[in-house]
Amino acid sequence: MQNELDVKYCLSVFNKVLSDGDNVDGKRQWQGLSAWADFDGYTCYLQFNQVIVTLLFHGKYAIEKPNEDAWQQFLKKLKQVSEKL
Repeated sequence: MQNELDVKYCLSVFNKVLSDGDNVDGKRQWQGLSAWADFDGYTCYLQFNQVIVTLLFHGKYAIEKPNEDAWQQFLKKLKQVSEKL
């Protein structure tokens, strides 16, 4: 786990994608972001391009990123979305 991400903020973005997004192949999509959860709702996923952030129970998270550039694009997208929350 890493400490560079605000989990509460990511959950706010996750909820925004769920509420305002369109259903595409079992995932909600909004403003280029995708969001979905596992069957019990305890594990949530937020994706932009090739980066997937898994939001886990107790405020923990995991990041899957192919490279640093993709990660920086993900963070930039989160910042852009903050203006719409």
